[in-house]
Amino acid sequence: MYWLRTVFNTLVYGTGAIVWLMISAVAARPWIKTGAQVRKLVYWQSRGILFFMRLCAKSWRVEPAPRPQGPAVVAANHASSLDLYCVAALGFNNVMYITKGWVFRLPFFRFVMKRAGYIDAETTPPDEMLTRCRRAAEAGCDIVVFPQGSRRNPQGRFKSGAFYLAEKLNMPVIPVAIGGTGQMLAPGSVWLHPSDIVLKSLPPIRPDEFSGPLVHLEMARRTKSVIMQFLQGETL
Repeated sequence: MYWLRTVFNTLVYGTGAIVWLMISAVAARPWIKTGAQVRKLVYWQSRGILFFMRLCAKSWRVEPAPRPQGPAVVAANHASSLDLYCVAALGFNNVMYITKGWVFRLPFFRFVMKRAGYIDAETTPPDEMLTRCRRAAEAGCDIVVFPQGSRRNPQGRFKSGAFYLAEKLNMPVIPVAIGGTGQMLAPGSVWLHPSDIVLKSLPPIRPDEFSGPLVHLEMARRTKSVIMQFLQGETL
């Protein structure tokens, strides 16, 4: 029964999700003029993908926490390509993604990535990244990062670059715990397995809670700690 549902999820819901992405992008393209409009399109595309994910899931739980006023750095754990869409479930509807360069080279995604103004973490110099993030925050965008960098090591350390940005821009970090996506769509796989999905945003972590020359490292450690503690509690 499990494999039958996996095949059904992949052929029916997976195909439906791909069709949704393509049709929505083609239909919206004549009306999209600005980066803000592209980011809004990505939000609604993400909501559509979440609909198909919910159909695939065995169970589904979304728990947004009260968020601070103003823009924030949203830092999430990373286990699946589905994680990109999950932040939309938690109320983040105007975001600037910082992601790896290979996403910008995908034929379908590169137009959207560039028009939205998303940042290539591999080719953007640090000073330019800081400037672009400051401008995005001034425009009301949350900055979304997956500080583990890779989907293949769910326990990997959180790299400190995003937290350095948060420190320099004096922005709070909102930890986001994403559970079950690595089981639903594992790295390198095309099969959509039924799994238990939990998405939760946690209380913000602020730069002024720390002191000393290594604030960004302390923020990275605490952010990983609270996310992993929550996810480990879910598996008990």
